[in-house]
Amino acid sequence: MGIFVVMEGIDGAGKSTQAKMLAEWFNTRGYEVILTKEPTDTAFGKLIRRLVLTGGREGIIDGARISHEAEALLFAADRAEHVHKLIKPALDAGKVVISDRYFYSSLAYQWARGLDLEWLIDLNRFAIRPDLVILLDLPVKESMKRINGRSIKTEFDKIVELQKKVRENYLKLAEMFPEMRIVNAQNSIEDIHKDIVGLIEQEIFGEK
Repeated sequence: MGIFVVMEGIDGAGKSTQAKMLAEWFNTRGYEVILTKEPTDTAFGKLIRRLVLTGGREGIIDGARISHEAEALLFAADRAEHVHKLIKPALDAGKVVISDRYFYSSLAYQWARGLDLEWLIDLNRFAIRPDLVILLDLPVKESMKRINGRSIKTEFDKIVELQKKVRENYLKLAEMFPEMRIVNAQNSIEDIHKDIVGLIEQEIFGEK
């Protein structure tokens, strides 16, 4: 069986950067690594990106306004494809899978949008639980600074109050899910990487 690690956190926390650095760390130790993300590049993922992430007339917040339940179901459908076609086969083959976001994102964001947490958990019950979830915790004010430097903003990035709720939800989820560990995302990129590697060594490889 392989190793499954997930990076979570609000927008701008540095998930993609740290996922790539961790993949390189595993590679140098001889592991075959699959670096993936959600939403995925499948048909479902592309639909989500068009509806949720691109904005404009089709954007959920500014335009199409599909129901929050429909949004949650779309994310879950994309995740089901992700689990069954990529994550599970890779883990069965003994590979390391590192995912930039997973079902914890759905819980944090869609719970913040008013959906029932237990319903969301039940909807994602099919999802394989990771060995370790790294929650890159960042204050919303710092998140907004980082996001404002991007050329393209997601629908979610535009709403500060939502980000505050999402951060609060992530911290609550970290108390509910034993696989989640919090890392301070205000530190330097190198220090954050060291913290993550330390958690990998301790939590997955049992080193002290």
